[in-house]
Amino acid sequence: MDRRFLIAALISAGWTTQASAQGDLSKIVKAVTASKGGLTNAQADSGLREALSLGAAAAVSRVGKTDGYWGDSLIQIPLPNTLAKVQKTLKPLGLSSALDEVHLRVNRAAETAAPVAKSLFIDAIKSLTVQDAVGIIKGGSTAGTQYLQKSTTPRLITLFTPPVQTALEQTGAVQSLDKAIKRNGLGNYIQKDPKVYLSDFAVGKALDGLFYYVGQEETAIRTNPAKRTSAILKAVFG
Repeated sequence: MDRRFLIAALISAGWTTQASAQGDLSKIVKAVTASKGGLTNAQADSGLREALSLGAAAAVSRVGKTDGYWGDSLIQIPLPNTLAKVQKTLKPLGLSSALDEVHLRVNRAAETAAPVAKSLFIDAIKSLTVQDAVGIIKGGSTAGTQYLQKSTTPRLITLFTPPVQTALEQTGAVQSLDKAIKRNGLGNYIQKDPKVYLSDFAVGKALDGLFYYVGQEETAIRTNPAKRTSAILKAVFG
């Protein structure tokens, strides 16, 4: 078992001090293995990676399908604020159809693009170090999700943007926004190219929704025995 991992984990649990941990490592090893039925550092590491992998895969599957975003009130992507205000004003008059269409198609674009996140999550989980693992173990119920969010967001934005832009075009969102701009005189409010304007907003909101469900899955695995579907998960989180 890794010496630094043991010392940090036991100190965080309040079992020992830095000095006694370093001075009596054999007792610490016995305490750890006894408390977890002989669980080794390698098994703990494996269990943590499995939990994060399962949580990430479940989240991607959940949002990366028809109505994954649109049909979920918790993560449905709204229109950008300027467009949302106009949509709200026009809806009672029966004149919001163009913006309603943009709203739907932005969510469809995010659903189409979501699966690209899976491989990046897997790469990030594979690159976990002992120090990362200690931080996650010491952290709260979504510490692993926070690690993934911090380590993958810049690359996810880069990876997400092209498929979101493509999806926005293929689903007709850009064309619908062009129509809404012309119909409702919104040209003065939207200075960017409609595709860039929509994709920048949609990517940010899509990632927020994705990480929300990664966090929900991680919390469930940590707290709900029914979610621990393998022996290693039961050993680590039981």
